[in-house]
Amino acid sequence: MKKYFNILTLICLTISVTSCKKDFLEESSQDLVRPTTTAALNQLMSGEAYALSPATPLNDYLDLLTDDIQSDYYSNTVIIAGLNKYAPVFTWQRNMIDKLIEVAPTGNNTWFNYYARIKGCNVILDYVDQVEGTQSEKENLRGQALALRSYYYFMLVNLFGKPYTGATSNPEKDLGVPLILTAEVSDAPIARSTVKAVYAQIEKDLLASVPLLEANGTNNTAYKFTGSAAKLLLSRLYLYMGNWDESLKYSEATLQKKSTLQQYNSIVSTTIPATFPISYPVSSPEVIWGYGSYSELSVMPFGLAASVPAKAAFSISDAFISTYESNDLRLTYSFRNAIYTTTVLVSYKAGSAKYNAALASASNGKAFRTAEAYLNRAEANIQKAIAGDASAVSKALADINLLRSNRIKTAAYVPINITDAQALYTYYKAERRRELCLEDHRWFDLRRWGMEPLTHTFQVVTGSPQTITLSQNDSRFTLDIPTEALKRNPNLIQNP
Repeated sequence: MKKYFNILTLICLTISVTSCKKDFLEESSQDLVRPTTTAALNQLMSGEAYALSPATPLNDYLDLLTDDIQSDYYSNTVIIAGLNKYAPVFTWQRNMIDKLIEVAPTGNNTWFNYYARIKGCNVILDYVDQVEGTQSEKENLRGQALALRSYYYFMLVNLFGKPYTGATSNPEKDLGVPLILTAEVSDAPIARSTVKAVYAQIEKDLLASVPLLEANGTNNTAYKFTGSAAKLLLSRLYLYMGNWDESLKYSEATLQKKSTLQQYNSIVSTTIPATFPISYPVSSPEVIWGYGSYSELSVMPFGLAASVPAKAAFSISDAFISTYESNDLRLTYSFRNAIYTTTVLVSYKAGSAKYNAALASASNGKAFRTAEAYLNRAEANIQKAIAGDASAVSKALADINLLRSNRIKTAAYVPINITDAQALYTYYKAERRRELCLEDHRWFDLRRWGMEPLTHTFQVVTGSPQTITLSQNDSRFTLDIPTEALKRNPNLIQNP
């Protein structure tokens, strides 16, 4: 099956909507191997739509854009190499993806890697009615492909398009990403659709996927899309759109199916690894969909010198760590600890502990979790309270306190009772950051919450630190499309 998809990928390389030569198509088409059964199509989906191998992480650099990460100089060749490799990202250079592609042409090409998986989803959708198998098997495949494609477009439009809401946003005019909805090869380079059009397609596909998956995907594992995963993504989508009622609706629908949270007070080292993998479906009771390559988290801390105790080039921000209560068990279970040597031994938070380090080669890196459903519901209720619904404050408090009661040491836990909606919103945003850190949320949340100024301090030469700042509503909150994609598709317009 792999030969089939690889040839299709070559036909429209990067799926960055390139012109394709007809003679090349004629020459290659005779070699295509097409799936003939739902079992074969399922295998194709696992390998080409879901595939997130360690060699091709989709956006392992995303957290480096945020205020959750700091840069630390240490006089070590490995550390300095790590600093230089990811400097374009950490300093928000417009050509950051081009620079990453120079280092690893396949692994760091975010545009290529997301569209390659969209291509896999489109192949499933194009062929699902042409293969042998039960109707239920076909509908399950269709539902998964629609939901997966929606997720990939959601990530793309939030990387390369402006936020849906905001002072400088106009989704009806702002450019999003090209919408490619079929695997059929075309000669025509496809232009960028508007942000609104991309969101509308995501919404349409997710709404179509939910009944298909609920009726036919009940036996899907936690590594496959389910109706609950699609509903959680819908709640996130509507949250980003500012549609509080619909976000509430799908957060609640998600929690009706699965509402469990991990009680961190019950974790004991004799039964669960000391580094509890909250994103690992085998041991975590709150995973709805486990996804992603473990390497997207295991590469953190970037530039760690393994041969000697040394501080990493990039690690968890001290300022961020300081926002946790001292009795917050997430300090123990969300982060990897490391020790580096200067004149004394100093411990620090090196990276994420949310994946299963012991079984990294078989583990996902990230997950859709019930914790997000509670947080999405809380945010929607807070926004309704700000708009005048007095009853919504208590509802938001209930969700936030439920989450906190599962994260704070029992003896030290005290429920919060913030009744002012704006003050609660401020607290909520800090709590969301603490809970969902290193799970592809923070950068997008910063964008949709007003793109407040960000500052990074960076140095590769001792004694010469630089301070780099993103101003409020800076255009660099939206990433540049890679130069390679622009060259291949003359209809693409670069972000201003």
